[in-house]
Amino acid sequence: MSRYIKQLEDRKLSVAYGFDHALGYFFQVFDLDESNLEEEESGVIVDESSLLTGMSNGDMYELMENYDVDAEHMAMVLLDLPF
Repeated sequence: MSRYIKQLEDRKLSVAYGFDHALGYFFQVFDLDESNLEEEESGVIVDESSLLTGMSNGDMYELMENYDVDAEHMAMVLLDLPF
């Protein structure tokens, strides 16, 4: 399993993504600003995975591109390889 985390500077967001042998690719975005949370909310903005939500490699690549993650990891997704 791999898990990479990137905190975005301009917003209080954190991105977690990677590859798991059971889930496939996964991508999550968290809102770290507790003042934006309602009582029942968890702060998760995006929660996608190949297995649980049917996210395709193209969808994963698009999310990675939108959140400007490591280009080497993006290439691995295009090649359908774990990273």
